[in-house]
Amino acid sequence: MNRLPTELIDAILLHCVDSGPKNAVLDLRLVCKAFDRILKPYACRTLELEFSRLSKTSRLGRPRTDALQTVGYHCKSLYIDLMVLRDEMEVDFLNTVFARVPWMMDFCQSLQNLYCMGEMSFTEKEYYQAVEALLFNCRDIERLRLSLPFQLVGRHCNAATIILANTFKALASRPEEDSASMKVLVLENVTDIAVCHLWMNPSDVMNIMATVAVLKHLVIALRRHETDPPRVSMFGSCFWNIIEHAQHLETLCIIGMEHDDRPPRGLKQTRSNQMAVDEWRARVLPPPRIMLDNLTCLELKRVEISPDVFRRFTEEFGALMEELYLNEVYLKTEQSRNWNYNSKKVLWVGIANQRPEEDDQWMAMMLRCTMPNLRICRASFLAYDLYIRDEIVTSPDFDLIDPCGMARSLSQRFVEVVMGIRQPPTPTGDPVEYLPQDSREDYLLQRLTDRPDYVRIVDYDTNAYQTAVDNTTSGWQKSIDGVFTNCNPNTLDELHYIAETACQGMNEIHRRRNEWTAGNSLANEYTHNLLTAVDDPSTQLEFLTDDQLFE
Repeated sequence: MNRLPTELIDAILLHCVDSGPKNAVLDLRLVCKAFDRILKPYACRTLELEFSRLSKTSRLGRPRTDALQTVGYHCKSLYIDLMVLRDEMEVDFLNTVFARVPWMMDFCQSLQNLYCMGEMSFTEKEYYQAVEALLFNCRDIERLRLSLPFQLVGRHCNAATIILANTFKALASRPEEDSASMKVLVLENVTDIAVCHLWMNPSDVMNIMATVAVLKHLVIALRRHETDPPRVSMFGSCFWNIIEHAQHLETLCIIGMEHDDRPPRGLKQTRSNQMAVDEWRARVLPPPRIMLDNLTCLELKRVEISPDVFRRFTEEFGALMEELYLNEVYLKTEQSRNWNYNSKKVLWVGIANQRPEEDDQWMAMMLRCTMPNLRICRASFLAYDLYIRDEIVTSPDFDLIDPCGMARSLSQRFVEVVMGIRQPPTPTGDPVEYLPQDSREDYLLQRLTDRPDYVRIVDYDTNAYQTAVDNTTSGWQKSIDGVFTNCNPNTLDELHYIAETACQGMNEIHRRRNEWTAGNSLANEYTHNLLTAVDDPSTQLEFLTDDQLFE
């Protein structure tokens, strides 16, 4: 090897870095000093702090602060994964549910001892001290990905709130001297309850403001629990108040964590006898009430959005927006005998050769009129979420059918209209145009781009574009350092164990209920109420497997 040119060795090892995985690169460091010198800046670029490195019951040793003195100056990113951490209230709830299943009581006790915060695992103070020590010895950390506890049952999130608060506290308390500014922040499994709790505490508010003040890229995955309108409104205010203080923000990605249906449906229908309208509206992404002078890239993924909220997004951010990515976004609309009976009032694309009426809200041309600097628009799995108020027989078709007879998806047609691509004629040869609501903006119809003969999927599809071309918004979620994918298979294995064991317990309760409540209506009602209060852990884990640990 001594006879090989240095440039050739560098090229070979950099190819190994590009090929990954990270563990293989870590092993290569042990070959010789030259390998270690070349690979260390890449292998040590991201520090990982997971539950097993904090818990006293783990076979792995706790982080050694003295070891950071030799690699700390290479560290640019920090990945904290605490999805396995359980909430004490969640475990107490399971104790109540499984009180009559003896073998499940041992399982609940193990959850309490091994997976909850406490003296047997780690305390709140110990977590803060561990993160504080990492940040003190790694002054160049400018990127953070935090995976908060993923609760499989119920809406309990005290542990997640504590972890989030202490993380912001540690970030805000970094040494001012020589510490890099935090540029990238990825927050996963953030609940609306935690957001409100933190923003109601003055010390937490100060820590959050200090952390996001110079932030440039933000990815936040939200879990919504609140359905009471006042609390939903309070969450919206707290959520956007946090983002408002990130005035240097350039890219923003908001991900919802409520949808677990696969594949995404083009149309969801809910009737008034199935769900109250306030509960149906509670999942809507809250409208922004802020101005961000540097925000140029926005991604919305797995969220529900109303036409009014979408319009607020365009009004607040449209003038500067250069890149827009929509992925599994449900446009919410209502229908009754007196309004929107023909399902044409709220549309993603609109009706060809027809000007929208004053109370119509057609998204595509609205975006084109309000985003003059938009360079890139991509969309995948755009869909509708319809609430039917009255007992009416309806088969809404919205604008799901391609009027040009080319069987293009709703997402593709939406992107083409937003980007001003000339539409092909109908099968009968009639021209197809999409008109703005205001006739004063008809000049846009003279600024159309000819449609290419061959349209690639990366030209309109979000998933294809972000996989094959570039991902400026949610790419941080997959790789916080831009070198290796963030992957922690141990987390998934432990969550599988917890969820599968809980499912076995639920199946046992169902079996016993069918045996000892037969003919007892009062017992049936009590047991039914108890079981329906518990989320299906297998469903929760299916979503987690597909979306949180796909890397």
